[in-house]
Amino acid sequence: MEEKAEKRPICPKCGKEERQMKSGFTKAGSQKWLCYVCKCRYTPNPKKWKYSEEEKELALKMLTMSMSGRGVGKVLKMSKANAYRWAREAALKKTENLEK
Repeated sequence: MEEKAEKRPICPKCGKEERQMKSGFTKAGSQKWLCYVCKCRYTPNPKKWKYSEEEKELALKMLTMSMSGRGVGKVLKMSKANAYRWAREAALKKTENLEK
């Protein structure tokens, strides 16, 4: 019976490979690690949290239909700040296109 040995990452702070323990996951789903030598918590290969264009368009439609940012965030399971930022960026693009 062969055991699958997982390669331990190297701590970015102290450079040690031994005594690296798994320490949960980030919100984006990346594995977090804890170095027991220097007590540093790190993520060697972080994933980027990215929303699809369809989700962005849906959030903008919901905001233009007088839904609150908090409501948009709850329905789409995202931060209300994302919806507000996307609305602000869309408004800036629209004004730039009108000025040209």
